[in-house]
Amino acid sequence: PHFMNQAPHQSMLWTVSKPNSNPHFNKGQLCAVVACVVGVVTLPLFALASDELGQPAPTTTKVADSGGASLEALLQRIDSLERKNKSLDTQVSDLKALEGEKWLSEERAGQIRSVVEDVLADSETRASLRQDAMTAGWNDGFFLASPDGRFKLEVGGFVQPAFMWSNINPLDNKPVDQLANRYGFGSGGFNELIFKGHVFSPAIQFMVKTNFVFNQAIGIAQNDPNNNVQGSDSGQLQLLDAWARINFSDNWSLRFGQYRLPYAREQLVVDQYQMAVSRSIVSRNYGLWYSQGMELQFQGDDTRWNLSVDNGATDNVLGENLKVVGSEPLNSPWSAQQSSYSVNSRVEWKPFGAWDDFNSFTSPVGEQAGMLLGIAFHTQMTTPSSTYDTSLTTQSGKNDWNSATIDGQWNFGGASIFASAYYNYINSNASYQATSLGAPTNINLGYINAYGFTFQPAMYIDPKVEIFSRYEYSNWTTSNAEPISTAPPTSSISTLNQQGPLSVVTVGLNWYLDGQDLKWTTDFGMNVGSDVGGSYIDTPSGWRASGQGEFVFRTRLQLIF
Repeated sequence: PHFMNQAPHQSMLWTVSKPNSNPHFNKGQLCAVVACVVGVVTLPLFALASDELGQPAPTTTKVADSGGASLEALLQRIDSLERKNKSLDTQVSDLKALEGEKWLSEERAGQIRSVVEDVLADSETRASLRQDAMTAGWNDGFFLASPDGRFKLEVGGFVQPAFMWSNINPLDNKPVDQLANRYGFGSGGFNELIFKGHVFSPAIQFMVKTNFVFNQAIGIAQNDPNNNVQGSDSGQLQLLDAWARINFSDNWSLRFGQYRLPYAREQLVVDQYQMAVSRSIVSRNYGLWYSQGMELQFQGDDTRWNLSVDNGATDNVLGENLKVVGSEPLNSPWSAQQSSYSVNSRVEWKPFGAWDDFNSFTSPVGEQAGMLLGIAFHTQMTTPSSTYDTSLTTQSGKNDWNSATIDGQWNFGGASIFASAYYNYINSNASYQATSLGAPTNINLGYINAYGFTFQPAMYIDPKVEIFSRYEYSNWTTSNAEPISTAPPTSSISTLNQQGPLSVVTVGLNWYLDGQDLKWTTDFGMNVGSDVGGSYIDTPSGWRASGQGEFVFRTRLQLIF
């Protein structure tokens, strides 16, 4: 009470700083001094608490004004911080517990992952074996496939019904056909069934191809042109391709079995993708056709190389009646092989275009331009008399065959050009004449040079209509023609003595009703050279032994399924 009753000129600071100046200092004054000291000390604490809570520190005036309200707010904020701290402490404890069991969680995850993989693998295996899990359909042919893609079977084929008319100037030889005009319906080429696909992996491929052929029955009368006319029994199933291939990478592969030799491009283009009704006579004679063996292949972006070690090439150099080499590997057992060795190789270079564009000879409108150049060689040695009783022959020895070919195709996208050339050099010490019955007659023809070429341009006159032409030439010489010149007129090789160079012109038209799958081909060919003798007889294609001026008309429908 005394402190509160001081004179106005007596300040509080003076009273605090000089307590002994007032002899009447009492308890009330002491309480006032303590309150001031507490206020001075707590002001920094209020500022610090405000900084921690993200709020501006209260001023002296605010503390004085707010009083108990500010203290209550501070307590609420402290309580909130404690709750947050407790929550964070709980999370830290949980994380520590999880860290302690981390090794166990990883081990369990690995075990679960392994079990899941085993279950999935087993289910896929079981699914691939279930009939209702197979996939089937049509994609350029019918197919069956397992869901995992490890197994696939493609089934297809084609038919080529045709009409042919052949007009000849008959030769004065009994063994050959003498009727000037022959015409009729029949097969103008091949009628094939094709099975192909892969097993265990797309890298392991296979193919089995068969052809229903006519006039392949065994003859019943020696040197009779009608030997093979056997009625409905003459349609036989002939095995063509039968091989398996292992692809080691995208570039390298190895093939075993029976296959077309990697030699002439006209032979490598399959039957259903030819330009004309049939291949050229030159290709039939010099194209090597099929063999049995092992083939290594490399295919890159622009180059392809094939190497074949096999049982020899099919000998048609001078036709079917006179074998100047003596190898017939198609469907022959290993014990009947007559070649001591046979090697064949082909190299192709594609400056531009796509490989698939050269599966056929046509280049449809709108297709990209492309060019393919190829070169190949073949060498073999054969002992044809080794499979026969030599006591029945007049000549025995070995035949050496070396040949080469070069070809090229240029696609323009609406037009195309194909050309090829062949050369054969044969040391034919043991040629033999094929006969219908009995052992063959061996003859020595010495050195043979056989050569030929083809030129085949084509152009689309409509998106579905293509016109084409082809010229082919072939000739051969021998260092010992006496066995041929002295052959009796009734001999099947006597026509060789009458023939000259082959010179045939063919013109035709392709109507692509549905691409290659449904195609109508019509062509007309004429021999503008000398006689078509024994070397160039190709009856299935319409060409018979004839004098100059023979012509052949052919029209054929092709259906691929």
